[in-house]
Amino acid sequence: MADGILGLGSSGSVDLSQDLLDKLKEAESKAYITPIENNQEDLQATMDAVDEVTTKLDEFLSIMEEFDLYTTGTNAFNQVSATTTGTAATFNAADTSNINPGSIAVTITELAQKDVYQSIEIADKTAIMPSGSLGITIGGETTTYETNGKTYEELVTELNYNAGLEASLEQVGDNSYRLILKSSNTGLENSISISQSGLDLGYEEPESHTVSARNMEATIDGINYNLSSNKLTLDNGLMIAAVEKGDASISIERDDSYVIEQINNMATSYNELVQLVDSYTIGDEDNPAVISDSSTLRSVMNDIKSMFYGSYGLSDEENAFSYGITFNEDGLMEIDNSELSEAVTNNYDDLKELFVGYAEKEGLGTRLSNYLDDLDSLDGIMTSYEDRLSQRLEDLNDDLESETERLDTKYAQMAQQFAQYTVIITEMENSFNSLKMIMDMETSDS
Repeated sequence: MADGILGLGSSGSVDLSQDLLDKLKEAESKAYITPIENNQEDLQATMDAVDEVTTKLDEFLSIMEEFDLYTTGTNAFNQVSATTTGTAATFNAADTSNINPGSIAVTITELAQKDVYQSIEIADKTAIMPSGSLGITIGGETTTYETNGKTYEELVTELNYNAGLEASLEQVGDNSYRLILKSSNTGLENSISISQSGLDLGYEEPESHTVSARNMEATIDGINYNLSSNKLTLDNGLMIAAVEKGDASISIERDDSYVIEQINNMATSYNELVQLVDSYTIGDEDNPAVISDSSTLRSVMNDIKSMFYGSYGLSDEENAFSYGITFNEDGLMEIDNSELSEAVTNNYDDLKELFVGYAEKEGLGTRLSNYLDDLDSLDGIMTSYEDRLSQRLEDLNDDLESETERLDTKYAQMAQQFAQYTVIITEMENSFNSLKMIMDMETSDS
């Protein structure tokens, strides 16, 4: 006799198992979940690649800012080198853009000094002072300090509230101290005058005035200076600090080597950018392209390259190819350093016009620096590109979550249905087995 329908009489309910559900769910996951996960992996790889390109663009920007007309401070064409002689003064400059080549001679005839006074010796700095007052005048302003009920230490604390004054109790012997008063700043304008009432700290004695305030007196390139500070900054930005009496000089030269170095750095950075973009957008048999939608990056690279092919100068008379800058068949930049060196030596102003330019006609470096800086601005090309990629990844995450939830719900329901079917089939199989036993008995009796 044949087996029953749906496996009745053959333990068919066993086939409705969790293992069967898992296999069905796995097959459906491969059809619906796996493609989404693959797209996520591909998109994340694209985003990682774009991050690397963005980093390389930032590196390229930092190089091009050296040729930017609007760079704050010093650009490649304002760099100078300096040699000094003598120890009477030191030289420094935060910005060399206004310092022209040449030499500067300095003679220091007097150093600026603070006013310094010392009191008579004091046996106990914690002792209560005699009642009285101490009047101190600095820069024409007088402050009076009452000593009633104060210790010397407490008076010193109060004196130091005065920004123009430095007060201290210095131990000058095994069991003695002096109350030292100094002007906070050097120069005659910070001189100290002291008056006492009801006190005798000795400040009015000539020997108490240990150092007299003085101005710095110097001659710089034949010009006399008389200043309260030992430091001064010339109009061109050169900072001079007087160290001792005597002579010093500085010789300043244009640093041509820095221009050549930075132009070569520009070529290196550009080539690294080109090779990185090509590796992610073109690829080869062993390393397929990671970025399939490369239109944005190709547009950026074309814009950058077109700037190197452009004409600059007030009359469009300058171009990069006139100064040893070329591109090979692979699109990489090459520098003829002998030709570039000759241009730096003989056509420095023209080369600067090419790269830096003017407010009315920006140069190659200025234009390219501004372009690169705008790429990751709020509405920049790279910002928009990265935002689109992030949105696509977010959409894929939503799709994955939705599809996963759908399959989980579907197979949870199927598991409940299988459980119900198993009960029904089992009951039917039991009934069938009872019927089969009766039929078998009747058959044997006959």
